[in-house]
Amino acid sequence: MLLLAVAAFGDAPACAAEAQRRAGAYWSGLSREQKTDLVLGIFDGFNLNENILGITLKNEYTICSEIMDSIMRQSDAYFADMPAGRIVSGLDAFYAERKNRNIPISWGVWVVVRKNRRDATLPQFLEELRNLYP
Repeated sequence: MLLLAVAAFGDAPACAAEAQRRAGAYWSGLSREQKTDLVLGIFDGFNLNENILGITLKNEYTICSEIMDSIMRQSDAYFADMPAGRIVSGLDAFYAERKNRNIPISWGVWVVVRKNRRDATLPQFLEELRNLYP
């Protein structure tokens, strides 16, 4: 498990720098087709991550696999009825607000799906993101 955590976060500074470059200005420069492809790529990343973690945890850790199943169910619930095109439109609206321009796209996706679910904690979450990425 430690190895998995190290592999996931070992290059965190480089990943953080790349995420900051892929924020509102980057998003605004993309065509609708490119935006859709990017969101579909995020979905593919989620699926790959769930598959790898699910296989690893089920083979090694029974308790962790139950937690992973719960996380996957919750993620599926958040993304239900959220096709890529709807997320693209949501991100367009999200980045139209100047205060959101520096928030990485990956976090913007979470804001959009949480907004769709009428998540009561969204205002606090968004404020934290705005403080983290001024």
